[in-house]
Amino acid sequence: MTYRYIKNLRDSSAHKSSGISRSTKLVPSFGTKAAYRAWCANEKTDHIFYSTAEGRAPSKRISSDNPVNRVYGIVADYDAPVDWNLVDFKIGTVCKNNMPTWRTKTYSGYIRLVWEFEDAVPISPDMFSAFFKELKNALNIHKVFAGFDTTSLNAAQYFELGTEWHQTGNKLSSAVVQTALLKAASACPPQSNDTAIPIEVVAEKVGEVYGHRWTGDFDVGCRGPLFWIDDGIDREGCQVAEDGMICYSDRAGRGFASWRDIFGADFVSEYEQKKMGTLLDEYWFNGKTFFKLLDNIAVQIPRDQILLELRQMGFNPKQKKGSPLSEVESALLVISNQNRIHEIAPVVFSKDRIVECSGNRILNTSTIEPVEPAEDGDPKHWPFLYEWMHQLFENSTDRPTIEYFFAWLKRFYEAVLEREPRQGQALILVGPTNKGKSLLSNRVISGLVGGFSDASDYLSGHTKFNKDLGRVAAWVIDDTTSASSFQDQRKATELIKRAVANPRIEYMAKYADALSIPWTGRVIMSLNMDANSLSVIPALDSSNRDKLMALKIRDGATSKFPPNNTLEETIWRELPHFGKWLVDWEVPQEIESYGRFGVASFIDIAVSSAAYDNSSRSSVAELVEFFSKKCRHLNEEMMQWEGTLTEFQVTLHDFNSGRNVGMSNNLEFVRRGMSALEEAGKANPNVRPVKSVGHGGGKVWSINIEERFDITPAIVSTEG
Repeated sequence: MTYRYIKNLRDSSAHKSSGISRSTKLVPSFGTKAAYRAWCANEKTDHIFYSTAEGRAPSKRISSDNPVNRVYGIVADYDAPVDWNLVDFKIGTVCKNNMPTWRTKTYSGYIRLVWEFEDAVPISPDMFSAFFKELKNALNIHKVFAGFDTTSLNAAQYFELGTEWHQTGNKLSSAVVQTALLKAASACPPQSNDTAIPIEVVAEKVGEVYGHRWTGDFDVGCRGPLFWIDDGIDREGCQVAEDGMICYSDRAGRGFASWRDIFGADFVSEYEQKKMGTLLDEYWFNGKTFFKLLDNIAVQIPRDQILLELRQMGFNPKQKKGSPLSEVESALLVISNQNRIHEIAPVVFSKDRIVECSGNRILNTSTIEPVEPAEDGDPKHWPFLYEWMHQLFENSTDRPTIEYFFAWLKRFYEAVLEREPRQGQALILVGPTNKGKSLLSNRVISGLVGGFSDASDYLSGHTKFNKDLGRVAAWVIDDTTSASSFQDQRKATELIKRAVANPRIEYMAKYADALSIPWTGRVIMSLNMDANSLSVIPALDSSNRDKLMALKIRDGATSKFPPNNTLEETIWRELPHFGKWLVDWEVPQEIESYGRFGVASFIDIAVSSAAYDNSSRSSVAELVEFFSKKCRHLNEEMMQWEGTLTEFQVTLHDFNSGRNVGMSNNLEFVRRGMSALEEAGKANPNVRPVKSVGHGGGKVWSINIEERFDITPAIVSTEG
């Protein structure tokens, strides 16, 4: 048998020997035990202090830097006097089934027993103590003689050669050794520092790579051949453990082979990345509370529950040797650090799970799912939508109005489809009832982009909470909304302008702080062609016109539609093909814009005129109309009036015998109305021209009072 020995207790080298029992080296005589110990520790001493264990570096003595790697036997010291005439009888009585190979006499005159193994046993340092403890119990080592020295079971223990080596039995059966090894594996399984990999994942890998060498079940405790060693030997030599294979065949070269040792670093790294990737996509922490994403909804989760779920996912709750934390604790720490968030909100126009905005890390919980384009966008695959939309809009210019609509919708659809923030105008659909305005906004447009939310209360200023609005890309106001909901048109105009022009919205849910999030969706208004509905339209001044797309629905557009269930099924069937056509369609250069909205604004002239006529500002136009006629009555040759607003009011009151005319007593109302009239005149040649010039101390207004701009039934009829 192979032994390793050191020459003195200071020697760092381990020398190999197979004839320890035949050595004749003797210890000099010493008068005291202290002198003997000094001699053992003297670096000049050349003696034999042996061990049946071997370190990872065989030529070095076993230490913390060179842990045990292989064992050839077990030694037992007894620090108590014995009756040498009866020792063999005692050994035979206690150890009759597993006799020690040798008995020897120590320097102190006590007895020492040595069991040599039939085969060397590779051993993991983590398992050594448990293994020797199992051997001690199996061999009754502690019961053979009194005074058993437990340091005998220390891997780094070296024994002085002793004298009178007497063989008492054969080498210890491998069956006994392996049984002790397997029990030790159950009591104290070896561990690797790698992430824990479920045994079913390993079994699948074994079957994939080494299925021809391991044919039975592969589970913790199963025994089989050293399947990863291709040496043609098929006998049993290892046992499955959670972190690797426990080896009891010296052919393995080690007592424990981790999954990294067997399958390579890539296998472990890929699984670790997959496990951590799943972990980091499910759990989040805001500094106080953990959250879990369930169908993209962030749900608060107690710490105890997340610990259980981590264990279920394969994270080991036990702290490994040399590691300050268990895998479960480490995973929790990773979540707390890497998945730290400030806020939770849907960010529709972003593909990222975490969106950085205004210094906040926002967990993106958007669930919007736009229609995926089909492979073929030929109109023959969307005949209903094609025919219906092509007869829907009034053509008030040389270019078909539907091209403006398609260009607007293409930009919107692609922005949602690609999760890219692309701004666009608010869409206003104006026309008779029962022509499909709501069908177009709520089913076709919103269907393409993944849904809509009713924005009436929010855009009318009746509520500041817009949690539902933040989750969608389309905000809809349909023609059932009463104009009374928009009593303060100025406020509504500002909110709509902000929704169009500002690439962010203030996202506010009840019982939560307001949060600024990116949003570049669209506002879609469906209005009837009546005074009550048209009063909802924002003022069409120069600051608003580029932010609006106002289309008129034909009076003669069809009112006949299939039953609702048939209509719904038809639209959903055709939308993917329509979406494909939109993606492939090239926007005409005359419509394409290189500004921030991407498409040229289009406002139907009839809508523009009707909107102004039915707005609160039209009352100022009536004041100006009254004023112009009175001016011409006093001076038929007068073509234009000039003056300040105060002079306008004073003159207007004089014309009415000193009485107020409408809201003429409200200077601010008149000023805003005159400004709106000035803007309207720039876009509509039928509106009386009103202009203003600033001088640093106030404005001077000029009003064209020519008769040709008078509001007459003929002009109204033409505009209508």
